[in-house]
Amino acid sequence: MRLTARDLDVLRFAARHGMVTPEQLATRFFTASPPALRRLRALETAGLLVADRVLAAAPPVVRATAAGARRAGCDVAPASLDLARIRHNLTLVDLSEELLAAHPGSAWTTERELRRDRMRAARAGGWRDRQGRIPDGLLRLATGTRIAIELDLTPKRSARLDLLAGAYAVDRDVDTVWWYQPSAVAVSRMRTLVTERGLEHLIEPRLRRGDRSP
Repeated sequence: MRLTARDLDVLRFAARHGMVTPEQLATRFFTASPPALRRLRALETAGLLVADRVLAAAPPVVRATAAGARRAGCDVAPASLDLARIRHNLTLVDLSEELLAAHPGSAWTTERELRRDRMRAARAGGWRDRQGRIPDGLLRLATGTRIAIELDLTPKRSARLDLLAGAYAVDRDVDTVWWYQPSAVAVSRMRTLVTERGLEHLIEPRLRRGDRSP
């Protein structure tokens, strides 16, 4: 199959994020849905994408195959279809696109890419390089500021939040953390925890309600 530059961008985007929807790909790379769906079907027929129908009434979840990732020059392994994480992953794709649009010149590194880089560093430098929290994504602003993004679609227990917040307190790879919570109550609870630990300079709780369903 002869691939266009846009085809490669589509495959790379799907591989980097692991799971996306046709709608997200259409919004990012096409001007309308019909041509996007036709091209996605062609890429699927060529064995470069796979579309899984999780629920009959929901859009398919699109993933890059190993061949698709290779053709796009993206060195991340194909994502498995983790049903428990579909809603979180798709909502995170939307959030990443919103943040990139709101901050011109910024760049997004996915959790999959961060995990790959951490493993490579661990193999090269020993176990100490595996320390620290791997966020849901990393937003690097045009100024160079590194912002770890955490997205919670359901409230976490205080002990779990405390553990994660403590990991960022000793993490030198990020400058600040934007921690998105599913409700105003959760934001307030997170803000209290941050204040108690003296991490107001590092962690900023934000409101983000989950708006993606598989």
